Amino acid sequence: MKKMIYGYVMLGTTMMLLLGIVYSYSLFRVEIETVYAVNKVTSGFPFMMVLLFYALFMAIGGKLFQKYNTLHIAIIGSLLISTGFLLSGVANSILVIIISYGVLIGSGIGLLYGLPLRIVSQLQHPKPGLLTGITLMGFGLSPLIFAPIVRQLLSSQGLSGTFIILGIVYGVLLFILSFVLSKNDQAEKHVQKVSYYILRSKSFYIIFSVFLIATFIGLSIIGLTANIGEEVLSIDPTVISIYLGVFAIFNGIGRPLFGYVNDRFGFKLSGMISFSTLIVGLLLLFFFVDSLVVFILAFIIIYVNFGGWLSLAPSATIQLFGKDDYSQNYGVMFLAYGLGAFIGTLISGYIIDYFTLTTVFLVMAILAFVGLLIIQTTSIESKKRA
Repeated sequence: MKKMIYGYVMLGTTMMLLLGIVYSYSLFRVEIETVYAVNKVTSGFPFMMVLLFYALFMAIGGKLFQKYNTLHIAIIGSLLISTGFLLSGVANSILVIIISYGVLIGSGIGLLYGLPLRIVSQLQHPKPGLLTGITLMGFGLSPLIFAPIVRQLLSSQGLSGTFIILGIVYGVLLFILSFVLSKNDQAEKHVQKVSYYILRSKSFYIIFSVFLIATFIGLSIIGLTANIGEEVLSIDPTVISIYLGVFAIFNGIGRPLFGYVNDRFGFKLSGMISFSTLIVGLLLLFFFVDSLVVFILAFIIIYVNFGGWLSLAPSATIQLFGKDDYSQNYGVMFLAYGLGAFIGTLISGYIIDYFTLTTVFLVMAILAFVGLLIIQTTSIESKKRA
């Protein structure tokens, strides 16, 4: 029985590893800028859209899995991702990349994201939180596996060839994983009346705001990792892919780390620690951007904190609004992630194109200070269902 449980956790983690390839986008971004001769703002659009649609369809997917056939929803998600990669491989303009990579792949990831969590949550185990945490870590650790693979494919097959290979491989692997995982879905299908009562809570908007700011900072910097390494520090692209893998480890570590800090000290102190350390890391980059040691240290801080907020936000949602409507409530809260990705990628690109790369770090440090002030000066209280 235990072997079956851990087998499903391993399969769910594998699916999360595949879906987390979005965090390796900075490798694609460098190639996209060269192939399509676009600036930082334009090259950020696919990343911006993939994260926005991922957030939107994660909320939609939760409802669809409750109501319709699990396998059918999973297959749709798999087809969207596979088709998105294949269309990106034959794209002749950046607009097609924005639609294929951004809209299609993002929507597919959003639909599939809930499948491993749905299956793992049903497993009979004394520590369901641990199993869920292990599964979620797969998403954050994805660049550790895929960044070197993507870098090698880009070097040998070019941008188009890489997308086509990924489209074929993802189509096969995701279909198999969807089929096996869906077979273990024992949850009863039902139609719930949607009641977004959390929108009447002041605390919701406080958490939504700081989650948006943290995502804004984290995803903006993550999306520029390869650019900063190659253009500022002249790091070889192959070495950058290794750094992405290392940073991914800290992204994964940030989730259980801040989960523990939140359990021990509460959301307010945890959030203050996060924004304080982000300010330190971002100011280090601003003043010493050409230092390799600072680059490594600061990016570790940023990746840990970004991963941490993907633990803090759901934990706060449960603590404030309960477990009964968690999927629905966190689906609404997670829109902050998509909005932060959309605005952050757009604004950071404009800042780089019209000012300098180091200006981004200063702006992000100021935003982190705003987040710190919001948490420090506001009180958070739960809003129970009416």
